[in-house]
Amino acid sequence: MACFHPLEDFDFINRILPKISFFGGLDDEQLAYIFSRLESAEFSQGEIIGRPGTVPSHIHVIQEGAVDLLISHDQRLVRKRQFTVGDCFGEAALLSLINDTATFTAAGPTSVASLSRLQLLRLHSEKPDIFLQLVLNMARDLARKLQYSDELLLRR
Repeated sequence: MACFHPLEDFDFINRILPKISFFGGLDDEQLAYIFSRLESAEFSQGEIIGRPGTVPSHIHVIQEGAVDLLISHDQRLVRKRQFTVGDCFGEAALLSLINDTATFTAAGPTSVASLSRLQLLRLHSEKPDIFLQLVLNMARDLARKLQYSDELLLRR
């Protein structure tokens, strides 16, 4: 189980900021507000970050490493895709208010910056403009992920 702690390396996340669509459209002041509410965690290769049936707790942005999205098929886990630096995951389950339906596993040593469900709800009441932009960014990311899934299905 991951141990989340406050994000302290803002310089690192600023260096990869152009790769993070989740934070798109936000100005420096808004980013600083969000960064102060982020947590970080590190995972070893093969460590499970999320599993089916668990209540989603965070939206994760990969700072270093990679994460495999695994789905169950014929009683075995199949890698659907791999997320890399700057990619966001966990938002679908968090937004849909359903338990996780896939397994997320660290493909190697991986660190993530994460926004908890509680912090997202606080943004809704404290900073609705930031909340709205994040939800719009998540919707765009989810639309891209849906297109990716459609392409996978069409290749079969």
